[in-house]
Amino acid sequence: MVTTRTVPSDIEIAQSATLLHINKIAEQLGLDPDTDLEHYGKYMAKVNLSVLERLQGRPDAKYVDVTAITPTPLGEGKSTTLVGLGQAMKHIGKRAVITIRQPSQGPTFGIKGGAAGGGYSQVVPMENFNLHLTGDIHAITAAHNLIAAVIDNHLYHGNALNLDMHRIVWRRVLDLNDRALRNVIVGLGDKEDGIPRQTGFDITVASEIMAILALTTSLED
Repeated sequence: MVTTRTVPSDIEIAQSATLLHINKIAEQLGLDPDTDLEHYGKYMAKVNLSVLERLQGRPDAKYVDVTAITPTPLGEGKSTTLVGLGQAMKHIGKRAVITIRQPSQGPTFGIKGGAAGGGYSQVVPMENFNLHLTGDIHAITAAHNLIAAVIDNHLYHGNALNLDMHRIVWRRVLDLNDRALRNVIVGLGDKEDGIPRQTGFDITVASEIMAILALTTSLED
């Protein structure tokens, strides 16, 4: 006789999980919640860069890279494998940390539904992770679009740098897949609304500002 078990949906599994306070997680890693963390509520925090200096004498850990995995039709790929691997390490008594990129909101509102893993191998709170987390992607969006606004403002005020409007490659960004905004005309309307030109929107994670954030090793850098 074959029996089947209905597995709850990802959101049902995530919302039924009993979450540990982020301070408890920090203590398991040997971190001081008062000095080493910048809190974002009870279950999320950033780790202060000063930890790198304070713990520089600690031996290096082993590093496992999970990449180049083609996901299944259900979306099981790098993230699910990575979270499951971290859980397995913990299960056998190892102290393991997983590092995963915050997902763009593009897949969150599409068929994929997010990038927090899946089933019983996912990051929680899943909604926070998929939507805003600590707000870094939104900050990237604002910084990138500020530069775009400066460029168009420069054109409006006489274009002293003699920029070729047909060769400006700095587009705007948005943390959402919106097909209608891939190619747009800006500056339409009255004269004070700017110089009309063709541009468009990319997704925020493709921003040059995002690349800089990912590659830098310190605030000064």
